[in-house]
Amino acid sequence: MASTRTPGITIGVDGRRFIDKRYRGIRIGMRVGPITQEQAEQRLQAEVEHVDVEVARRAHPHPLFRDCAARYLAQSRDKRSLEAIRVHVGLLMRHLGSLEPHHIHDATLAPVVLHLRAFA
Repeated sequence: MASTRTPGITIGVDGRRFIDKRYRGIRIGMRVGPITQEQAEQRLQAEVEHVDVEVARRAHPHPLFRDCAARYLAQSRDKRSLEAIRVHVGLLMRHLGSLEPHHIHDATLAPVVLHLRAFA
């Protein structure tokens, strides 16, 4: 197998790319097929982000809103509305980031609504 400019991505004799990398002690390995180098790099980056989210999730047995938001943003990478999602999640993070999801209810959202109405 031939190596590429990106450590962890190789090309087989048939021209198909493979990802085989260890990141934060976790092996990322998959056949990604006959795609371009840029597409393979994007796929590797997505897998690295997935590992980061999983490691953070395991570090906090009771996830906070910010952990859930990070996972949601990582899962929404390919959506056309990603920028709008980032803006809305960012607005919520200022007020709710340090809360556990089951502690978020109408009373905890009231200050957020008041703050947003002040700018409307």
